[in-house]
Amino acid sequence: MNFAKTVPFFIIFLIFAKCTTNKSSENHLLAPDNWRGEILEFPLKFAPSLNYSGVEYVRFAPGWGKENANDYFSYTFLWEIDENPGLSSEKLESEMETYFNGLMEMIHKTGSESSPKIKNAKAFFEKVNDVSYIGKVITHDAFVTKKEVTLNIIVNYQYCDLEQKHLVKFDLSPQSPEHSIWKKMNSITIDTTCK
Repeated sequence: MNFAKTVPFFIIFLIFAKCTTNKSSENHLLAPDNWRGEILEFPLKFAPSLNYSGVEYVRFAPGWGKENANDYFSYTFLWEIDENPGLSSEKLESEMETYFNGLMEMIHKTGSESSPKIKNAKAFFEKVNDVSYIGKVITHDAFVTKKEVTLNIIVNYQYCDLEQKHLVKFDLSPQSPEHSIWKKMNSITIDTTCK
């Protein structure tokens, strides 16, 4: 599957993860108050084979769980990890498939036992430069619609010298790159001192 046609649209919206010196928030992703947050520790319960030590910080758009909302399934998450993730298109594809397969299977199992088996996720990524990737993941929405959903993804990486952490920020939405939700996700900054 070739996503080369999506590259020009996504490049417009690429913004590198920013660091600030504000330590006022427990969640290291600074977002508007109406963006719900979660904090998960590695190893992730739903994807223990992702072999990292650290924390995942998540921020959900206000309409994340509403099927017809403009910001349905739109969210940002940050991996603040000790290990160098050694990002590549192939590694991101593998890790995002592992991530979404585990997440959706865990949620699916909590539903009706008569539900049919869900399809495995399929991810596609292209490298933009040494610290940025764009891609898509086709997965099952086990949370809301119980249907297939295609999420566009922008990934930005940086190493934080002072904290000695690797920061990988993922912005995800089923909306096209022209949609205003991407500007909102791009404005979410990382609350960690890096320089």
